[in-house]
Amino acid sequence: MKKIRIPLLFVAAAAIMLVLFTDSNSFRYRYQVGSPWNYETLNATFDFPVLKSDAQLQQEREQKSEQQMDCYRYDDNVASQVVKAFAAIGADSLLMVAGDALYGIYNRGVVSSLNGAGGMISVRRGKKIEQVPSSDVYTTGDALEVLMARLRQAAPEADVDSLITAAGLAEAIVPNMYFDAQTTATLARQAYEDISPTSGMVYAGQKIIGSGETVTVETARILDSYKAEYIASYGGKAKTGFLLHLSHLMMVLLLLAMYALMILCTDRTLYCSFNSMAFLMLLYVLVYVAVAVFPASNESILYLMPFSLYILYAREFFRNRVCLPLYLAALLPLLALRDNGVELYLMNALAGAVLLISYKYFNRGLKQFANSVFIFIALMLVYATFKIATGTPFDQKIILFLALNALLSIIGYPFVFLFERIFSLVSQMRLWDLADTNNHLLVELSRKAPGSFQHSLSVANLAEAACRAVRGNTRLARVGALYHDIGKMANPLCFTENQTAGEDYHKNLTAEQSARDIIRHVDDGLALAKRHNLPQQVADMIACHHGTTKTMYFYTKYCNEGGDPANVEPFTYKGKLPEAKEEVVLMFADSVEATSRSLKDYSPESIASMVNRIVDGKIAEGQVAKGDITMGEIDTIKQVFIENLQQIYHGRIAYPELKK
Repeated sequence: MKKIRIPLLFVAAAAIMLVLFTDSNSFRYRYQVGSPWNYETLNATFDFPVLKSDAQLQQEREQKSEQQMDCYRYDDNVASQVVKAFAAIGADSLLMVAGDALYGIYNRGVVSSLNGAGGMISVRRGKKIEQVPSSDVYTTGDALEVLMARLRQAAPEADVDSLITAAGLAEAIVPNMYFDAQTTATLARQAYEDISPTSGMVYAGQKIIGSGETVTVETARILDSYKAEYIASYGGKAKTGFLLHLSHLMMVLLLLAMYALMILCTDRTLYCSFNSMAFLMLLYVLVYVAVAVFPASNESILYLMPFSLYILYAREFFRNRVCLPLYLAALLPLLALRDNGVELYLMNALAGAVLLISYKYFNRGLKQFANSVFIFIALMLVYATFKIATGTPFDQKIILFLALNALLSIIGYPFVFLFERIFSLVSQMRLWDLADTNNHLLVELSRKAPGSFQHSLSVANLAEAACRAVRGNTRLARVGALYHDIGKMANPLCFTENQTAGEDYHKNLTAEQSARDIIRHVDDGLALAKRHNLPQQVADMIACHHGTTKTMYFYTKYCNEGGDPANVEPFTYKGKLPEAKEEVVLMFADSVEATSRSLKDYSPESIASMVNRIVDGKIAEGQVAKGDITMGEIDTIKQVFIENLQQIYHGRIAYPELKK
């Protein structure tokens, strides 16, 4: 079952990618304003309308908005009610004049006020809507003045002002037209809907663009229209076609093959870890989803996608030399699925490379946000290059998206701790914390077993230097070395480095008993690692730092005392053989450092002989049979050990005595 788990990851990824594969790929042409047309001369194979650009549609909408008229609802009953109020005048002659005048005024319409000055308005009378000049409509004040002028003309001798004031008739003039917000909104919506999205037609057989011609803004608009009509008319029909599905499958398999080959070329040992491969496949699928799904309605949203988070997450768990090649392979769907894929690919590729370098120096606290500045500069550099090359103006919305992209690339970092827990991986940040000698577990080791703590520090220095030389994970090697002997805290005096002069823990024990107590520190260490939630990689280094070797001191003592040499089981460690490069280095460093303390001669020859004897002995015993390491790397490790030990145990100059 274990052998097929990783192939199943690729099968699952392929299935997801096929489901999400965008149908826009049925249009095979890729073009960009300012670039040459790299295909054969394109003639229209069917009639299609030319779509207006967003700017044209926006301009027409603004013109419609300026021409939009307010709508007023007309009430037929108000005129008769106002005429009845004027019956209080009491003069039949004036009443007749007032009635005729009021009916004429209200026939044109009376409003309390007009929302706009001048122009036309719409008047709704029942179900009929007509447009009239706003100057033909009276306000209540205008209506009263017209009425009073008619009355003065009909009865010059009468005090019309006093008569109307005394009867309170000025308040009787009320509007018979009211602003209709709902109808106004409906008319505005209809006006927008009446705007045609097209401007002209291209007929079948008509030339669209010739081979080698430069794609202009106008030509791009015609090509966009042709593409939209093609997908709507032919792409939908082709969805059920076998060849289209086959092409989708081939594209998906090609993209996955490129990713798989990149992993193989950069670090083939990743295929030995299901958790690492599962995490890498998740990152790849997330990138693919962002490319294939989110821009379905608006491709400009791709400028907002923080693809460089891939680099940030990958560098926490894998070597830097692995991260960038895998990231570049993960971005390939941009080239395959999107029209502006070249620009987006180069933009995000540069941003990721910049982040990989800058995060090495700005990875703590608020300094992390300095990386956002570097990412934004990288994104803008590529964006500006393409805009200048094509002669198109900068889009403020896109620039805002790029700024948010740079910010999201840092804000999204905390998810690395979620991935660490889900996939049982260990991040570089976690290793930094574990390497701190003020860590509770290391403080306990230094207090209970000071000699073992000093031994662990020396082993950590050796292992880190050796891993750096063979391009291993230096931080993991250091952490594994610091914790490899924490099990000695359970019985510190069992080990000579923690004993003081005159003490001998093993004085009254048999060789078998002594070996048992020595060997037990591996199990004790694993128990402590589990209790303190140390990463599995660190626990593995505890388990394999002795492999399946023997406690040679007590085995030899046992044999010299008449024991059966074939009885090796009580003297053999029950650990596992080292597999990772860092585990092999730790096994070598642990034995070399411990043996170096017993040397009587620290000459270069003596140190070199000891290192070669220890390392070659481990190889002869088969302890590195499963190790991911080459003989050339082992020779390099030997040389690093020899150089470091010579510097540690170099001779000291004798200080002369001061003559009196």
